Amino acid sequence: MKIYENIVGKTNADFVYKNLKRNILELNLLPGAEIKEQELSAIFNVSRTPIREALLLLKHDGLIKTLPQSGTFVKKIDKDKFEIGQILRICVEVKMIQLACNNFPQEYLDKLKENIEKQKFIYHTTKNAEEYHRLDVDFHRIIFTGVGFTELYKITSKEFYDYLRVRKLNSSNKIKDDYILKSHEQIYEIIKNRRPELAQEALDQHFIRLKKKLPLLIEEYPEYFKQ
Repeated sequence: MKIYENIVGKTNADFVYKNLKRNILELNLLPGAEIKEQELSAIFNVSRTPIREALLLLKHDGLIKTLPQSGTFVKKIDKDKFEIGQILRICVEVKMIQLACNNFPQEYLDKLKENIEKQKFIYHTTKNAEEYHRLDVDFHRIIFTGVGFTELYKITSKEFYDYLRVRKLNSSNKIKDDYILKSHEQIYEIIKNRRPELAQEALDQHFIRLKKKLPLLIEEYPEYFKQ
């Protein structure tokens, strides 16, 4: 588990909560992993009270569960919730791209282009899967921000945690070919050339690949998924 120093919490409980949540979504805390209050207290150097408060928030998020006489565990990935999250993601982002086609500041169009160039560099040189995944996430965040819906990006992200974990689980596969890169280039051209009618098909194709890979990921990591 990592302690993310760039995370700022208003209280100790908030700091612990945000760190644990990010570790779960980044798969540093794996689905099914046990969480022990005593260990967390030592890791974060705080009393058990903020640890318990943080765990209550994570239970409310649906990211952990407590089993009587057994302990507290990171919830396993629910494939049904993954599919719900993916549908929500497509619907919202299609609208964001359509809005971007009508009004998207040059500053953010330049940021998309810069992001793609960084993706190309990594794909052709370092093959750093972690950095490639980060750029993928940032690419979509830039679109939301460019049309003035940064908060919507944050809100919708809360609704598909299982989708985000599957996406992270698949991150090492993204760098194996240029599918994601080409798809991002297509989205960039749609926005640049103001072609909103192409948004739905582009997003359907962009996200369908992960859905097709889900059975393979379940086969490879059966212990991470709810049966």
